[in-house]
Amino acid sequence: MAAGTDTRRARWPRDLKLFGWLMGFWAAAIFAQIVLSDMTYSAMPFEAIALGLKFEGIAARVAMAAQAMALSTAAIGLVAERRWGLWFAITYIMQVALSRLVFMTAYMDDLAEARNVRSSGLLGIAAVLILLYLWIRARDLMWDRAR
Repeated sequence: MAAGTDTRRARWPRDLKLFGWLMGFWAAAIFAQIVLSDMTYSAMPFEAIALGLKFEGIAARVAMAAQAMALSTAAIGLVAERRWGLWFAITYIMQVALSRLVFMTAYMDDLAEARNVRSSGLLGIAAVLILLYLWIRARDLMWDRAR
């Protein structure tokens, strides 16, 4: 190690690391849902909402797998205390919030989708709150040049 190299750096807040771990567990739960839906029979088709679109069957499994990979990538970045993890997590949560908004506006007139529209509204509000939490907690870490 060179004499001028400083390997010490400030630790991130514990709640951001905990949030990273929760994102990792959520990704594992999504993967488990994909695998378990293949192993069991259900009269209801497997559905997923991504990018404001509703997917069913194999397309839903692919969309859920992509979401789980994005969650696990953000989780790895947050747990490893990397700045790109913060950017990735904020970008992903923003995509979730906008995706729910697009789905709600597209399917608002469809009475058959009333339950999904209502749940998208609640999940969209939760995504906005999570996005605000991430932005408030991470803005000092994202713009700090010394890290």
